[in-house]
Amino acid sequence: MKKLIAIIVIIGVAAILFFVSKQKVSEKEKDIPGNEKSIAVIPFLSLSNDTSQEYFCDGLSEGIINSLSHLQGLKVSARYSVFKFRNKSIDIKEVGKELGVQLLLEGSIQKQAGRVRVNSSLINVEDGFNLWSEQFDEDANDAFIIQDKISNAIAEKLQVTVLHNSQNESKKSPGIEAYELYLKGRSFWNKRTPPNLKKAIEYFNQAIATDSNYALAFSGIADCYTALGYGSFIAPAEAFPKALQAAVKALQLDSTLAAPHASIGYYRFYYDWDWAAAEQEFRKAIALNPNYELAYDWYGYYLTAMKRYDEAAAVLQKAAELDPLSAPIATDIGFSLYYSGNYDAAIKQLNTSIKMDQKLSLTHLWLGRSFEAQRKYPEAIAEYQDALAGNPNWPVALAAIGHVYGEAGEKLQAKKILDSMMSLSLHQFVTSYGIALVYAGLNDSHAFQWLENAYNERSNWLVWLKTDPRWGSFNQDKRFAELINKVGLPQ
Repeated sequence: MKKLIAIIVIIGVAAILFFVSKQKVSEKEKDIPGNEKSIAVIPFLSLSNDTSQEYFCDGLSEGIINSLSHLQGLKVSARYSVFKFRNKSIDIKEVGKELGVQLLLEGSIQKQAGRVRVNSSLINVEDGFNLWSEQFDEDANDAFIIQDKISNAIAEKLQVTVLHNSQNESKKSPGIEAYELYLKGRSFWNKRTPPNLKKAIEYFNQAIATDSNYALAFSGIADCYTALGYGSFIAPAEAFPKALQAAVKALQLDSTLAAPHASIGYYRFYYDWDWAAAEQEFRKAIALNPNYELAYDWYGYYLTAMKRYDEAAAVLQKAAELDPLSAPIATDIGFSLYYSGNYDAAIKQLNTSIKMDQKLSLTHLWLGRSFEAQRKYPEAIAEYQDALAGNPNWPVALAAIGHVYGEAGEKLQAKKILDSMMSLSLHQFVTSYGIALVYAGLNDSHAFQWLENAYNERSNWLVWLKTDPRWGSFNQDKRFAELINKVGLPQ
């Protein structure tokens, strides 16, 4: 009996030891990169004094971000957020906390005499340990080989697989000249102002002139025209069809790209008013690249317009997780809250966005509109003026000021804004929707004539007819209901 008890005790102890050892292994496995699911690529440092080589460094960093985005089950911080740390001394833990990631990839680049040397390291944010590092020496024309080697090494280390749709036999790397022109285009695109967007288009076109099969350059053009159309910086009929044409061409050259699908979704939503097709394209973009933050962001616009506010909030939150330091995405969360009628929450959110970037015109625009909805007219006008400071003579902001003046009873000021917009229209595009809004603020039925003009322009602002609170009593007019039916907004 004693022997039996002893055997049972021994077995029990062995079982406990085995369980404890498994627990220890499990604890250790938490430190193994194969179990990590989030990463940020800090822009690689240039070891050269040649400032022109910064484009190359930025491009390699962005290329690695794009490649890692196709690793299944891995969250990859978006460019906007990680480039906040460009050429800065960083605290690993603090950066990891700000970006909400477990791993950081950082490195340096030295380009000389047609050769490029890249040192890269994968660091665990929690303890600062270097999990992997390697040096690559290649011909400068083979930068894409380095990009692929780094991405593949990380995939192996993390024990994750490449999404099936990221492989395409028709894909080919552009020449180094086209690539550097593309990088310059992206650097201007990231600034988002009209002059910079137009400069970006120039560089993308130069890249295409060098390599007519460069899909990413066509996708860049689509992004630029999408942004120019959205802000009414150029006429919808000029902006959105050009965006569509470039996006379709990009997909003809490389069917695995996510960004062109998002651009097509934007076209279907804001210009074509084909709601089902728009949603299909946004979903396709997300399926192709689950880390593409703009696809979630733009899909959030769509869901907001469809009054699917809970879904919009979830999608926009996903965009924010991927790009946590992005003021535009933080602003779009406020934008969605505004259209849902939650003005207090919108104001709180937009003030958070302003702390991230005080110069972003769209943030001030939506904050002004939130104040206006609460009849805080002086605060609204101040924000609209700040929006104009970032984009002088921006008709969208002028219209906002004109409307609030009219609503506040300052009719003379509203009419002065209206005169300014009419004069401005002689040498640049001025959205008819904006002029209609000023008339609405004056409670003048001429608003309907200008809304009809906006319909003929295919104004993207018309998708907000049912959710824009500035129309007030006008939405009780049967002409307003007829216009909503013509646009085809869901009931």
